[in-house]
Amino acid sequence: MFDIIETKRIGKRRENLEIRKLTEKEREANSRLMRYAFQTSKNTYENIESPIKLPMNWSYGAFDEEKLVATASYIPYQIRLRSKDFGMSGVAGVASKPEYRNRGLIRDIMTKMFKHMYDNKIPISVLYPFKLSFYEMLGYKLVDECVDYHFKISDIIYKETNYDMIEVDEINDDIMKIYHKVVLNFDYIAKRPLKDYWQRFYTGNYKFICYNRDQPVGYIIITFLKVNEHWIKHPERTIFIQEIFWLDQKAKQTLFNFLWSHRDQREYILGAFPINENIIDLLRTPRIELRSIRANSLLRIIDVKAVFENLEYNLADFSILFHINDEFCPWNNGIFTLTSKEKNVKVDVNNTSKESVDIEIDIGHLAQLIAGFRTVGELCELDFITVNHEKLELLEKLFPKTNNYLHDIF
Repeated sequence: MFDIIETKRIGKRRENLEIRKLTEKEREANSRLMRYAFQTSKNTYENIESPIKLPMNWSYGAFDEEKLVATASYIPYQIRLRSKDFGMSGVAGVASKPEYRNRGLIRDIMTKMFKHMYDNKIPISVLYPFKLSFYEMLGYKLVDECVDYHFKISDIIYKETNYDMIEVDEINDDIMKIYHKVVLNFDYIAKRPLKDYWQRFYTGNYKFICYNRDQPVGYIIITFLKVNEHWIKHPERTIFIQEIFWLDQKAKQTLFNFLWSHRDQREYILGAFPINENIIDLLRTPRIELRSIRANSLLRIIDVKAVFENLEYNLADFSILFHINDEFCPWNNGIFTLTSKEKNVKVDVNNTSKESVDIEIDIGHLAQLIAGFRTVGELCELDFITVNHEKLELLEKLFPKTNNYLHDIF
C-alpha cells in the first residue's frame, strides 16, 4: 500500500517517511503546499481555493508522520504519437516544503508513480518542466518546442473571408469537435479528457468559434491582460491568446481578422504557436516585440514494450535490436528485439542476450526518437547513442522527424 523511505535529516535522527496516495482528508494540506510552492505572492494560507479540484487519488505524497511534506499528481490523458493513441499521465503539482527539499523525496514519489502507471497500462508520461535538468534525471526528455509571439495588432494583414465568428460562453461540443480534428494534423499532441474536465481550465476568458456556414472550423480563447501582470511587456495593452486552432487557411485568416478588429481596443497580441506554423507572413510590417523559441513539453516512456508494440511504422518488414537503459523503471532495461513481418509487429525482451545490438540508447533519448523530435543521425552526431551503421538508414526510415505540438494544461 505504501513505501517507507529512509531520509537523513540534518541535526536530527534518521526518520521514516511514508510515500502513498493522498485521500480526500488531505485536500487542505495539499492546497496549503500548492499555495506555498506556486502562489507565494498570496503570503497567507487564508481563503485557499482551487478552481481545479482533481481527485485526491490522482496524487502521491510524502508524509513525515502525519505531515504532508511533498507531493505530485498525475492526470489521465491520451496522447497521439506517430498516428496512434496511447494512454498518458500528465504530471503536475510537483512540490515539496522548502525544509524538506534536496532529499530525494520528489524522486521517490515519481518512482512510485511510474510503477502505478506501469501497473495500470499507461505507457507514456508527459510534463511541463520548471527545470529541464531535474526531470531529465528521472528519464524525461524534451520532445517539442513552440514559438512565443508578441506583435502589434495593427500589423495584421486583413483579408476578407466568408467565414463568421460567434462568441460562446463555455467550452462546447463545437470547440471539442474542432480540437479532435486538429490533433490529426500532429504526430505528437495530447487528446484531452472529457469536456467537463477541460471546461475547468478555461474560465475567466472569452471564447469565439469560427464557422464556415454551419460547420465549426476554428476557435480562439483570449484574455485581456492586467497592469499587474509583469511577466510581459505592455500587459495593459495586450491581448493574450490562451489557445487558437484552425482547420483550414481561410479559418486561420478569419481568426486573425478577428484579432485585427481589436486594434482600437488593445495594441499588442501575445500567444504561443507551433514551431512549424507561419505567423510572420500574416503581418504587414512585423514590429515584433518578442519572437522566441521555447522548450515546451518533456516525455517519458513508462513501458517501452507496449510503445514498440503499438506504434505505427512506415515499413512492413524489418528487424532491430535495441539495448535500453532506464534507471527508474527496471522493466525497461534489457535487449528489445523489434521485428515486423507484413506489418505484424512483435517485441521480445531478453536481458541476457549475447547478440550484438543495433542501437544502444537510454530511456530519455528513446523518448526523443519515438516522438520524432530527434533523428537517429542527430543523436549519433551528438554522441548520445551507439548505432550499428549498417542499420542506420533503416532506423532513419523507421523514426523520421514529426510535427509536434503539445498545448495543454496539467
